[in-house]
Amino acid sequence: MGLSLTAACAAPAAPAPTPAAASPPRAASTPAPTATTRAPLQPPATVRLADVPTVANAGIYVAHARGYFQEEGLEVVFEKFDTGERTIPALATGQVDVGAGGVSAGMFSAIARGLELKIVAGMTQSQPGFASSAFVVRKDLVDSGRVRDFADLRGLRIATPSLTSALGPYFFRILERGGLTEADVETSLLAFPDMVVALGNGVIDAALMTEPFVAYAQQTGSGVRWKGADELYPNHQITVMLYSPDFPRRAPEAAVRWLVAYLRGARDYYHEVLHGSGDKMPMYRILAEYTPIKDLAIYPAMVPTGLEPNGGLNLASLEGDQELWAAQGHIPQRADLHSAVDLQYLEAARRLLDSGR
Repeated sequence: MGLSLTAACAAPAAPAPTPAAASPPRAASTPAPTATTRAPLQPPATVRLADVPTVANAGIYVAHARGYFQEEGLEVVFEKFDTGERTIPALATGQVDVGAGGVSAGMFSAIARGLELKIVAGMTQSQPGFASSAFVVRKDLVDSGRVRDFADLRGLRIATPSLTSALGPYFFRILERGGLTEADVETSLLAFPDMVVALGNGVIDAALMTEPFVAYAQQTGSGVRWKGADELYPNHQITVMLYSPDFPRRAPEAAVRWLVAYLRGARDYYHEVLHGSGDKMPMYRILAEYTPIKDLAIYPAMVPTGLEPNGGLNLASLEGDQELWAAQGHIPQRADLHSAVDLQYLEAARRLLDSGR
């Protein structure tokens, strides 16, 4: 079995308000995509994005492809990175202005060490029905009845890409629900493409995976989507948007306009992919252009990622992940999240966008 994919898909500012503990309401309360009547920034502002290509960045890619950043007077420079961890020092030193990446122990550690990163918006969450990550179990183990409940995972070989990345908390919730400890299973650290192959040849019994690899595992008959991330950890904050310390100080208006354009893209995705009944192929083409997932035929088989259309941030989720990793010794010092989270630019962007100005 050969898979060609090799990535996981990857004026002075006002005082910051107190971060909200959870995302704003979705569904009917979510504003529809909005056209802009604002004049673009003059001269245009250049914004350097640390881009780890993944469908989690759908709001950014849609905004760029549809010209929303340009309409706000922003010129986006995509700086490619292979992992979210590598974007942290680039953000901290001002090599890039904006980062979009997974919540991780490394992010908390960097903030705790005094790196002035700002979490300015939430991006993807494991929303009910929209969780692109899942716990996949070997098909023969499910068909035979060997694995019916979490306790049945005892003694099995489970793969995960990392215990300190965004999927790490799911692994420990799986163990907890089965009354298990790490010693009760055999853990392997594997890349997503290798998991599909390892499931197929029986080297592993189960894996925490993300799309499109979940879909590939099901299509090849090697695995079953046993539990979605939304079942394991509802509304878990998976990815966030980060600003470098220099960006909002240097260009406060651009910091707001970036989020205006981003929200327009995120709402397009929300209405067209998550809650739309029309033709999704135009959106799939945008994602294929910006991510390593080039096969348009696989998109309908994938469970779409739960992108938060208002940039809502689940602070309780961030705090819970930090406590987990701190208890395990992965975070020597806890980050002050109330200082690190700065939603003033998001709130200003919402006001601009929703007022139609």
